[in-house]
Amino acid sequence: MATMTASPPEDKTIQASNRSAGKGVRRARHSSDEDAVLGARFFLPKSGTGGHAPELGREFPTEGEARVEALKLGLTYYSVQEWRPVADFAGKNPELKRESVARK
Repeated sequence: MATMTASPPEDKTIQASNRSAGKGVRRARHSSDEDAVLGARFFLPKSGTGGHAPELGREFPTEGEARVEALKLGLTYYSVQEWRPVADFAGKNPELKRESVARK
């Protein structure tokens, strides 16, 4: 014999979502995950390239700025991450790991 239990009403979650959608509600802007990618760099392509091989042109400090400029110019943009290989001999089996290279 199966019994079913009633779940609590979802009125509180609906009210909370309606409040945040209203005008005049502002939240502190946190760095988005895209901009927080450690070691990521953002570029527009060089002008005059055919698009067959990536050629990096102007660099932007954040992905948001690269997106806006790419939209204005009708271009794509590149995201590049730089990694350094690191050997870990601590365990029984050696492992090859990676660490992000920080910008200077």
